[in-house]
Amino acid sequence: MPTEPWQMGAVEIAKLVKAGKISATEVVASHKERILSVNEKLNAIVLPTFEDAEIQALRVDNGEVTGAIAGSVITTKSNTDHLPYPNDNGIKLLADNPSHSTAPCISGLLNAGGLMIGRTNTPAFSMRFHTDNDLHGETFNPHGQHISCGGSSGGAGSAVASGMCSIAQGNDVGGSIRFPAFLNGIWGIRPTMGRMTTGGTNPHPRTWSGANMATHGPLARNMEDLRVAYQLMNQENWNDPFWVPAPHIFSDGDKPTKVAVVKNDGHFISETTSQALDTAAKILSDSGYLIEEVTPPMADELFGLWQSIGSVDLLLGLVPLLDHLGDSGLSEVYNNWKHSFPEPTGKTFMEAFQLRDLILRRWNDFFATYPLVMMPVYADTYMRRGQDRESTSSITEVAEHARWVLNLPTLGIPALAVPTGVVGGAPHGVQIAAHAWREDLLLRAGDVIEERLGRILPIDPVW
Repeated sequence: MPTEPWQMGAVEIAKLVKAGKISATEVVASHKERILSVNEKLNAIVLPTFEDAEIQALRVDNGEVTGAIAGSVITTKSNTDHLPYPNDNGIKLLADNPSHSTAPCISGLLNAGGLMIGRTNTPAFSMRFHTDNDLHGETFNPHGQHISCGGSSGGAGSAVASGMCSIAQGNDVGGSIRFPAFLNGIWGIRPTMGRMTTGGTNPHPRTWSGANMATHGPLARNMEDLRVAYQLMNQENWNDPFWVPAPHIFSDGDKPTKVAVVKNDGHFISETTSQALDTAAKILSDSGYLIEEVTPPMADELFGLWQSIGSVDLLLGLVPLLDHLGDSGLSEVYNNWKHSFPEPTGKTFMEAFQLRDLILRRWNDFFATYPLVMMPVYADTYMRRGQDRESTSSITEVAEHARWVLNLPTLGIPALAVPTGVVGGAPHGVQIAAHAWREDLLLRAGDVIEERLGRILPIDPVW
């Protein structure tokens, strides 16, 4: 059982603080000690904010701030506006780039008493599967130096898994919450586009991909914290033209929920990945869910959609900037990957958007029969540290293994990263997707799986 605050969950800590059994100041001191103990190895938190956390802890202890996570420790990602901290996005040229305001999703956590103790690392421009940049350096996975911490919320995933915080704010445009959650062995949810969108916090225009695929979301070690953080991060955001005040609970009657489990999509899936799918499916089946092995329609068309939709933004926007940004890893990866993108033309984008519309129609019909779809996060056992730049073809191989986690954002639907255990020292797990706005189904399924497998505790770096 956890005995130190840094080992505990956010909701658990808040209850102890409210009951007067521990002070928020003691919680910060415990997490500060933990960070000083492990962050030198992991480099997950690149801007500690101990003094600010201590000041906010005093406000909680004095009764000035209360809430669902009052006295618990959170982190925010260095690509998200949060006053008064810089929004550097892992880029040397943006090291002093000021935040323009505080993102509503972060304000929701702070207003509920969350104590922000540091900014977490991200790859340059948050655009790699592995977290490493020339500004802050590389982030490591506490499960092993040979395993990638993931990207782009790799610092967030490593920080949560190692006990440096209870909840981490992340964001996801191509797997950036779910992939680090999977690799670090924790929970992470990507909400429906429109729930926690990324606009309205600074004056800069977004690309189509950023406005239509990027969304914030939480990472945590247990479902209770994930659920509460998800609720707190859902704040009014009328400054964002894509924000929707949609309901969170729907009535489905008493009929059992069908789950489509993807074990054969016509591409490689490792035995470990297959076993993770079996583990989660068996738990849901034992709890009354109806399980069928079936792949959603137009899967192969979906697997190329992220690159087709993103080709204009990336090939005409990001790639020409690579020589000026001065990040060796980002330049190497995209110079190797750009050749597999379609030509960035209006015709390419138009056809991709039309294809997206067709896929969404077919998937909506599919969701009417199968409200939940369980699939791999990553088709291989894990991504090796820095695997995306091992050779000129490595990024293409990584993208192929990450085909489900990368391409789901093109549909705007929610997905939950579910940890199912550790095999050979490496975490494994699955992801579950649902129809737009049906995060309630995902959270309910997550609760069922966690009840069987138990809560995840922080781990020490294994080296």
